[in-house]
Amino acid sequence: MSEETNRMAALKSYDILDSLPEQDYDDLAQLAADSCQSPIALISFIDDKRQWIKSSYGLSLREMPYNDSFCVQAIGLAQPLIISNARYDERFAHNPLVTGEPHIVFYAGVPLIDADGFALGVLAVIDTEPKQLTNRQLLSLRTLSRQIVRLVELRKLTGKLHLAEERHRLEKIALETNRKRFETLFNHAPIGLGLLRGPDHVFELVNDRIAEMAGRRVEQMQGKPLLEALPELAQQGLSEIFEAVRQTGQRFVAPEIPVTLLRNNQLETAYFYASFEPVQEPDGSVSIVDFSLEITQQLQAQQELLASEARFRSIVEQAPMAIGQLKGSEMIIEIGNARLFDIWGKDPSITGMRLIDALPELKNQPFIQLLEDVYATGKPYYGSGVLAKLVRQGQLEEAYFDFSYTPVRNSDGQITGIMILAIEVTEQVQARRAIEKSEARFRGLIQDAPFAIAVYETADLIISVANEAMIQLWGKTPTVVGQKLADALPELEGQPFIPLLNVVYSTGKAYRSNEQPASLVVNGRLQTSWFNFVYQPLFDAQGQVYAILNMAVDVTDRYLARQELESSQQRYRDLVDELDLHVQERTQELLRANQDLKRSNNSLQQFAYIASHDLQEPLRKIQSFTTLLSERFAGRLDQDATHYLDRINAAGSRMSTLIRDLLAYSQIATRQQAFNAVSLDAILSNVFDSLALAIQERNAIVRADKLAVVRGDETQLHQLLQNLLSNAIKFTPPDRQPYIQIDYALRERDELPAESRPASTASQFHCICITDQGIGFDERYLDRIFLVFQRVHAGDKIPGSGIGLAICQRVAENHGGWISARSQPGKGATFCVYLPV
Repeated sequence: MSEETNRMAALKSYDILDSLPEQDYDDLAQLAADSCQSPIALISFIDDKRQWIKSSYGLSLREMPYNDSFCVQAIGLAQPLIISNARYDERFAHNPLVTGEPHIVFYAGVPLIDADGFALGVLAVIDTEPKQLTNRQLLSLRTLSRQIVRLVELRKLTGKLHLAEERHRLEKIALETNRKRFETLFNHAPIGLGLLRGPDHVFELVNDRIAEMAGRRVEQMQGKPLLEALPELAQQGLSEIFEAVRQTGQRFVAPEIPVTLLRNNQLETAYFYASFEPVQEPDGSVSIVDFSLEITQQLQAQQELLASEARFRSIVEQAPMAIGQLKGSEMIIEIGNARLFDIWGKDPSITGMRLIDALPELKNQPFIQLLEDVYATGKPYYGSGVLAKLVRQGQLEEAYFDFSYTPVRNSDGQITGIMILAIEVTEQVQARRAIEKSEARFRGLIQDAPFAIAVYETADLIISVANEAMIQLWGKTPTVVGQKLADALPELEGQPFIPLLNVVYSTGKAYRSNEQPASLVVNGRLQTSWFNFVYQPLFDAQGQVYAILNMAVDVTDRYLARQELESSQQRYRDLVDELDLHVQERTQELLRANQDLKRSNNSLQQFAYIASHDLQEPLRKIQSFTTLLSERFAGRLDQDATHYLDRINAAGSRMSTLIRDLLAYSQIATRQQAFNAVSLDAILSNVFDSLALAIQERNAIVRADKLAVVRGDETQLHQLLQNLLSNAIKFTPPDRQPYIQIDYALRERDELPAESRPASTASQFHCICITDQGIGFDERYLDRIFLVFQRVHAGDKIPGSGIGLAICQRVAENHGGWISARSQPGKGATFCVYLPV
């Protein structure tokens, strides 16, 4: 430790820095000034940053900067520092205290050195004129410096004395406080306390609680020997226990000791937790402190609890459902009936193990996390038809359960475990899934059927199913599904069909009709057609009709042809040759028309391609000239002119985007089908590169499954995925981070959405679904979003041409596939592309 560090520690020990002015120091400062006939005298103390002035005579300063201080120079000297004329001393000539106030010329400083030899400060006299001190004056300064040090040391001793007195006062208060606390604790303690002394075990102290437990008052026990105060203890061995503690000095603890006491004028056996503690007295004898707590009621409650628990275990063991209880946050298997161990595929030996150790196959299944959530939140969890994978009879099996996890709480409301109730419903779930699959297959067959099919439910004849053929036959849209037949087709009023359906529904007998005329509104006008149809009742498990299956075939052409044949059979025979010739001519006309149509289609595609390129040039000039006008006449155009130029430029930009998208659409339409095996993963990687800037700017998160290798056109598939990902980012609000999930699955044909109509006859399809969390759309507009130039969102809010999804649909159809969408406003959208395997 350095000398300066020791000096600073000594200075701080005197606690004088920044203290209030004191007359004794002021008197000594004045005496120094008078003895040296100087106008200024200072008593200063020097720390590591400043010169602090305890007392000053002739100067109002309280402290000086360390670097400007004369006293700093004096404190490190063994002899006084005397400067006759600072203006000629190179150490101080430029000091601001010399060149400015107080204009120091003469300085004499004597160090203040304590008994340990540490220089605490300086006694200094100052004058504004040159001078010299006599030996007598210098001796006087030395004497005064010693007086100042004695005053500082006396101040330190006085402070220690005051601290000792204050400590004594506080200790006395604490002692009295502790005594009062002891009396309060002793008298009001919730347990019985007694102090017994001597061989007769005299109760020297007795609190109310121990007297109450003994069936006495305090005054009946205090000051009396044990057996005199409680004679009924004579034959119970307590006196001997007390004596053993007194003789050996060893404590005695009894967690559950029975004692028979005379209480309420009758002998009662009570149970106590008792601790007899030896206490060494000053005279060397041993007294005994009796700590007693009656636990009679607790023992009775414990016995009742054990009986209740036994009844509970019996109920659990005999219950027809699986019941178990897990203890603590580690989910220790505490209780489990035979049914629980059976469905787990284990035996009762796992009792006492952690659930995850007993059933390691539950790792990566949701059940452990669900249990932890119930334990943490106190909220029960109910599961219905949940899949669990369990090792049973050495094999990993899939089973389904209805179950509940309920928190178990103690008397304080704290969660101590979880109760499990479970029923295996594997057969029911499998049966339900078989029914659902059968129903889905049934609906698929209906949709794909080559003839019209509909199902009417309840006596109100609600249209629950109608395939595309039936909807076209009616001349309606799919919105009729869910309506009453009479409301959906009001033109049926006065015709026999609804009465016939009512008869079938009431009698349960099928009805068939051939060449039945029906008047239907098709394309806005009423027209009559002829049908073969069947009304087949459908029965529930109780044999009641719950719906009617309607199958119909339009035989109008056949009927009219037959009518024509029957009425004009002879004319028909006469015109057979002419008809054959007409058919041949018509066939030739159709072939020519088909060729004309192909040429027209090719010309149209070529026109769209060329027009898209040629239209770009004038647009680029419009945008260039508006930019030149804005830059050349900047500051000279009024606000309206600037606004018009901005609008022209924006309109040109939108038109350019529209043309580029139209060009892309025409390229998709004109591109030859040259399919090869292509990796969707590689295409998706290239799409990420193309959209890297948009992804980075929006801080988008994209999660993707591993995709497949498909047969197709790499350029078209790149355009498809890029359009869908770009839309997912673009249609996410600016204040929300885009999150996009790309899922892949292999689907059977009958698993495709009902509205899917892929051109390919493949039995399996690659399914790529892109899900976002954007603004979504109303599925009422589902039939519009894949049309060219169709948008369901305002163009001024979200940019776009309305061609992107049309391109996606064209690419999917070019590959023999289909594209569909699901969405709700504000809840994002999912676009699924189906490509044939």
